[in-house]
Amino acid sequence: METYKYTGYDFEHPSMLFVLEDKLKGLLGGPLLYSPYFKTFGLEGSERVLDFGCGGGAGSRFLVKLLGNNGHLTCVDISNYWVNRAEKRLWKYPNVECRAGDIRKMSLPDSSYDVVTTFHVIHDIAPAERQDTVHALSRLLKTGGKFFICEPTRVSHGMPAGEIRTLFSNAGLSEAEYKESKSQYTAEYHKTA
Repeated sequence: METYKYTGYDFEHPSMLFVLEDKLKGLLGGPLLYSPYFKTFGLEGSERVLDFGCGGGAGSRFLVKLLGNNGHLTCVDISNYWVNRAEKRLWKYPNVECRAGDIRKMSLPDSSYDVVTTFHVIHDIAPAERQDTVHALSRLLKTGGKFFICEPTRVSHGMPAGEIRTLFSNAGLSEAEYKESKSQYTAEYHKTA
């Protein structure tokens, strides 16, 4: 059996490699990575969306373009450094709010989001904190809401899809659709109660 190793990163003081990766994602990630993924959400444009683990907002910039003036995007990241970067990228969108902090301790109203999304985030959370984090995200999702997740599943960098399914099921979310490859798990979950 393969052993997945958690690697903790200092997101408040990112390495030059992380900063460079963010710049490349800002330039190339939109049309190649983020935009095609976010289009699968089928947004109507008026939804309240939570982008958890937004990082520097490279993906958030493409997600907000799918929302109309009546839609709202809340970008959340644990790192003040990355939220400051996201605010600079997203300053011209009046329907975007960026917040730094631990989602488990934030004062966001329960059942206030139609959609929650994470993109390559859960595997970077300490294993002992993952279930509480997913519970907090589920609490913020409205009944009937959708949770979209994309996670790497490589042993060298990622987590097993089975662990993701267990975390989400324990948080009251049901897997509606999924795609799984050797390196990635992408799924849509629904909150039914």
